[in-house]
Amino acid sequence: MYNLMKQENETQLEYIKRLVYDKMVYKLITVDYSELSELVFGKGNNFNTSEVRKRFYGLKYLFDLIEKEEININKNDILKEYDNKKIELQKERNKIQTLRQDLNRIIRETSRTELFYEEFINTIKQLEKIPTPIFKPLKIQDIKKEYILTFADSHFGKEFKSITNEYNLNIVYDRFNNLLSEVIEIVNKENIESLIILCLGNLIEGMCLRISQLQSLKIGITEQTIQFMRFIVSWLSKLSEYVKINYYQVPSANHSQIRPFGSKSNDFVLEDNEKIIFAYINDMLENNKRINIVENKEIYTILKIFNYNIIACHGHKIKNFNNFIKDISFKYKIFFDYAFFAHKHHSATLVVGEGISNNCEMIKVPAIMGSDDYADDLLVGSKPGATLIEFTEKQGKRKLYDLILE
Repeated sequence: MYNLMKQENETQLEYIKRLVYDKMVYKLITVDYSELSELVFGKGNNFNTSEVRKRFYGLKYLFDLIEKEEININKNDILKEYDNKKIELQKERNKIQTLRQDLNRIIRETSRTELFYEEFINTIKQLEKIPTPIFKPLKIQDIKKEYILTFADSHFGKEFKSITNEYNLNIVYDRFNNLLSEVIEIVNKENIESLIILCLGNLIEGMCLRISQLQSLKIGITEQTIQFMRFIVSWLSKLSEYVKINYYQVPSANHSQIRPFGSKSNDFVLEDNEKIIFAYINDMLENNKRINIVENKEIYTILKIFNYNIIACHGHKIKNFNNFIKDISFKYKIFFDYAFFAHKHHSATLVVGEGISNNCEMIKVPAIMGSDDYADDLLVGSKPGATLIEFTEKQGKRKLYDLILE
C-alpha cells in the first residue's frame, strides 16, 4: 500500500514532489486527486478533483524546470513561491465561498440549465387549457370555525410495489380523486364555505437525491413536474366548484431539489421544482375568483387562524421535533401555537406546550404515497392519507379528520 504520509528524512518540498510525480508520472498513487488536496496545499484546502489536477500540472512543470536546470532558483525561493501559491489558493477558496452566496444568479447564467429549460419549454407547450369550473352555491359557514386541509409527499413519478402498498401514476390520480371526494363530503357535512389548503412539499419524486432513486422512476424530473402541476391545477379548480380556497405551498423540500454540480442536500435551497409547480398554479388559477394563491418565498410558511399562529414546512431540516415550536418561536419572536410538517410519511400530533386556551402542538401530515419498500425494511409504515382539521375561535384545533386514501 502506498504511503501518503511525509517521511522523516523528507523535506516538505521533497514530500510534495514525490506526491506529484508518483501520482502524475509513475501512477503509483491510486487515490483520487481530491484526497491529496490537504496533503499538498495544507489543512482546510479541500479542492475538487479538477482543481487539484490543474495545480499538480503547475507544480510538475516547476519541478521539471528545476530538474533540467533551466532556471536558477534556490530552495528558499521555491519555498517562498510555494507559500505564495498557498496564499493564492486560499484567496481563491475565499472567493469561491463568497460567490456561493450569489450562486443562484450565477447558476441561471451557466449552460447547465439550458437543457433542462429547453425540455421544460418544449413539454409545457403541449399543455391544454384548464376546464372552466362550474361553481355551485357556497355553504353558510359558522364564523367561529375555520378549516385546514393539508397534504404532502405524493412523490409523483415513483413506481413500486411493497408488502402493503402499490404505487404508480394512475394510483396517484386515484388517491387525489379519493381525497377530492372525501373533502367534498366534509364540506357538505360541516357547511364549509372557505378552506385553507396547506401543501407541504415533495409533490414529485425528483431524481437528484441518490443514484438508487433512479430504479423506481417511471418518468424523468421534467415530466414529473409538468404532469403533476397540470393535474393539481385541474384538481384545485374542481374543488373550487364547492368551496373557496386559500392555497399555501412550501417552496422547499428534499426530493424536489435540483442539486447541481454534485452538490449536497440544501446547498442550493432556491433551486427547487416546488417553485415551478407553485408558479404554474398561480398563473393558471389567477382568474379563478374562488381561489386565492398565497405566495411564500421563505423556508417557513406562516399564517394565522383567529388568534392562533401557525408555522409550516416540509420538515426535512427539523432536527429536534419536541423543541421545534419553542426554538422557532424564539427565532421569529412570535408565539407559535401549531407547527405543521410532513416528510415522515405518517400522521401524528404531539402536545409540546400550552397556549392561552389551547394546546401547542406539532402536527405530522401523512403521505399521499404511503409506505414503500424502505418503510418495510424498517418494519414501519402508514396508510396513504391527508389531514383536514377544524379550528374554533375559542379552543384552536378542535376536530381532526384522518383521511385514509385507499
